[in-house]
Amino acid sequence: MTSKPRNAKASKANKPVKEPKLSRTHAPAEISPLDWQRALRRQFGREQAFGLENIGAEPFFSEFRVSNPQSKSVYRVVIRGKQPGDNYCACPDYATNELGTCKHIEFVIAALEKKRGAKAAFSRGYHPAFSELYLRGDGTRGVHFRPGTDCPPAVRKAAAVLFDEARD
Repeated sequence: MTSKPRNAKASKANKPVKEPKLSRTHAPAEISPLDWQRALRRQFGREQAFGLENIGAEPFFSEFRVSNPQSKSVYRVVIRGKQPGDNYCACPDYATNELGTCKHIEFVIAALEKKRGAKAAFSRGYHPAFSELYLRGDGTRGVHFRPGTDCPPAVRKAAAVLFDEARD
């Protein structure tokens, strides 16, 4: 004897909501062109069958090699978070689009989200021992400072003069 769920509606409600398929040629009226382009890259990246290799030391906030078996191209992707501009990709699209993402970054994030511990890791955020100066690729194109956990107070104080909180 097999048992059925008591409430079929409740079991359907627990299923994740599938994102609607976006048109590559017509932006939806309810989102900005910027968000539409980011969503297109997210959608396209999640549909790909790229190769993925973690070439860094950490499971989530690391460096990855993303390879495309069709075009034979290989790109280096660095993951530091889930927001536009947090990450880096060596592809030409990322270098020029000023969206802060590309299909390679979105592919890696989708793959990482499927791993055990991903939700907790991304909610904790990236907190390395070392400090970083980096360029955000989200349209701001400014130099940003991310203090590491081992950053001396004097360096933090000096950086506060050069970098405001909106640019860290």
